[in-house]
Amino acid sequence: MNAVKKLSVGAWIALVAAVLSLVSVILYTVNISSEGYFQNASVSNLTVYAVLAIVLFAGAVALGQLKLSGSAATAVELAAGAMQVAAPVLLALCLINLIAARAEGLGFIYFSNADVILEVQTPANLASASGSIANMACLGAATLAGLVGAFCSTRKKGA
Repeated sequence: MNAVKKLSVGAWIALVAAVLSLVSVILYTVNISSEGYFQNASVSNLTVYAVLAIVLFAGAVALGQLKLSGSAATAVELAAGAMQVAAPVLLALCLINLIAARAEGLGFIYFSNADVILEVQTPANLASASGSIANMACLGAATLAGLVGAFCSTRKKGA
């Protein structure tokens, strides 16, 4: 319980962003492995970048817990700050790539003309599209949380 009380607001935000990133990776994996329009439609490096962002968030939180003084503390603070900036950049890259890869398919599923809409809007395709949208929302929330957290220190003042 003591370790939880020692976390700063920035550390909590980084942890929330890391959890949202993990949920996003899970949603993405389920989406490309389930039946539907986006089955086996993987996005290049999305999982790698998201996992790297999770590692960067965790690293920033871990560095914030070190008890150092002087120039070592400054160097650790700078490294944690760089990690907090790099992680949301990677998540934004994931989100942009996911939107680019899914936009045409989502348009086809939701906005097809009346002649083919019954063939396109099958339960599997609609579930696949909904999973993609949930994945985008989760990535967007993780990116936003990471951006906000980048303005907060992972080191608690006075600790």
